[in-house]
Amino acid sequence: MKKASAVFFALFFLGRLAALPQSGVLKRGQYGLGLSGAYATNSGASGFTGTAGVALGGIFDLSFSAGQAKYKPGASEFSDLKTTSYGPELQAHVIKQNSSRAPLSLALSIGYTRDHFSSPDLDTEQLRMWANTFYVGATVYRDVRLSRSAYLQPYAGITYVNTSFKIGDAAGLTLSNEDNMAAFSLGLPLVYSLSEMTLLVVQPGLTFDKDTTTFAVSIGLVRILK
Repeated sequence: MKKASAVFFALFFLGRLAALPQSGVLKRGQYGLGLSGAYATNSGASGFTGTAGVALGGIFDLSFSAGQAKYKPGASEFSDLKTTSYGPELQAHVIKQNSSRAPLSLALSIGYTRDHFSSPDLDTEQLRMWANTFYVGATVYRDVRLSRSAYLQPYAGITYVNTSFKIGDAAGLTLSNEDNMAAFSLGLPLVYSLSEMTLLVVQPGLTFDKDTTTFAVSIGLVRILK
C-alpha cells in the first residue's frame, strides 16, 4: 500500500502541472476562456491531461482537468497499472503585476482530484483502487517582456497535499492509507499574442516532491471575451 501511495503522488502532479492559469495572462476586469493539453513524465509514470477553464474578472479561475496515465514497470506492485484522473480547481490572483505597481503577482489555489486505477492484477483479484486528493497552493510569478507580442512568465510555487488512498475487495472490505506532503514547482511559460483577443501559452515546468521530480509541458489557448 505504501509503495502504491507513493506512486500515486507522482501521478497526481502530472495533472497538477497541466492547469492553465487564464487570469495570469489577463488584466484585471477581463474575462476569458482557456483550453490546454499537457504531457508529463517522471520515474514512475507518464500521461496526458486536458484542462478547460473560465477566467472571471482577471482575478478568479475556475477550471476542470481530466487525464490518463500509465505507470512504468516496477513503479507499482500491480502490473500494467493505469489511472484516470479528474477534478476541479479554483484559483484567485490576489496580486497582479500587470494591473498594479506590484513587482510580482500572487495566486492562491484550492482543488480536488479523484483517481481511479486499473490493472489486470486488480481485475484478477476483484479489487478496486481509488484515491481522493485535496490541495491548497500559492504561486508567485512575474511578466518579463520580450517584444510587443511575447513575454515570459517565470513562476515558483508551493502546494500542500492531503491524499486518501483506498483499495477494496468484492466483499466490501476496504484498506486505506492517508498521507500529507508538500511540493515545490518551477516553470517558464511563454505567452504569445496571436491577436488582440487570443493568447498562446507554452508552459514547461518541474515539480519536486518527497518522492519524485516531474517534468511537464503544456500548450494552451486563452480567448479574451471582454
